[in-house]
Amino acid sequence: MMRMILLIAIAGLLAGCKEDDPAALPPRPVVSEIVRTNQIEARDLTGTVAARVETDLGFQATGRIISRPVSIGDVVARGSVLAELDPDDLESARQAAAGLSAAKVRLETARRASERTRALVARGVATVAQQESADSALSSAKAELERATAVLTKAEDALGFAVLRAPLDGVITDVLADAGAVVSAGQPVVRLAGTRDREAVVDLPESAVEALGDDAVFEVGLRGFRDIRTTARVTEIEPVADSATRTRQVHLELKEPPASMRLGVLVHVHLIGGGGALIAVPESAILSENGASYVWRVKRPEDRVERIAAEVSPLGDGRVRVHSGVDVGDEIVTRGVHSLEAGQRVGPRVQ
Repeated sequence: MMRMILLIAIAGLLAGCKEDDPAALPPRPVVSEIVRTNQIEARDLTGTVAARVETDLGFQATGRIISRPVSIGDVVARGSVLAELDPDDLESARQAAAGLSAAKVRLETARRASERTRALVARGVATVAQQESADSALSSAKAELERATAVLTKAEDALGFAVLRAPLDGVITDVLADAGAVVSAGQPVVRLAGTRDREAVVDLPESAVEALGDDAVFEVGLRGFRDIRTTARVTEIEPVADSATRTRQVHLELKEPPASMRLGVLVHVHLIGGGGALIAVPESAILSENGASYVWRVKRPEDRVERIAAEVSPLGDGRVRVHSGVDVGDEIVTRGVHSLEAGQRVGPRVQ
């Protein structure tokens, strides 16, 4: 009887140990992902051709627009007239010239009066005080002449400001003021995009941006005409992602772009060199404990999980970049990471 009781106790103890052993638990389906590199070389992107230089142009003076001979889409050459102000709204050069002439006459009159007073003082007819007054009038006339000269120079410059000219070859992309409108100095009238230097602009997800190397080279082809193509390099990556698409704009400088790659046309963009391999997993795959990060890796064909320390950093789009701990081809659990135990058996992979 005693022997029977002992056997039952041992069997119960063994059964309890079996229930606490993760390896003895029944297998459960696991939501997992096979780790692959983020090769952006495999992506065929669509972009648009844009001007590297696009600027708003306005007058340097205040006035009323009497002419604006250009419209949206017009191609203009450097020096072309884009708009004109009414010269009557500016300080008249004729008035300034008349003021200068009057100042010259006053100066000559003051000079003669000073000389005549000096002669009278020498003969004892005029007083020293009269001489000083005449000299003071002469000095005032000289200052008035200098002021009138400056006013004329300013008026002549203002006449030049009445004409707005294109500073470079380009295309009018927007019209911001019409004829008849009164504009202030510096107020934009037209927007000009230069046609000499062109670039391709594409939207890339954060993971693709992170994978770009400093020596990244792209092939850019005209959409629908694959034989019309050129190469491009990255000149700028927008620092802030779009709030809706969570992508960032990448600006690519086109090398000797064909004439058919006009502003606004669609192009195919393909990375042909300089792209790096990047390993990324969903944020839900990360198990954080005591400031450290871990992932659950599934060992096949044993069908068991093991906890692996991983060095990660935020990547955006619900994913993190894995710097160490995970290799290409690993099967990583992406759901329910807090309910697993080391060595636990798992069932088939669920995508």
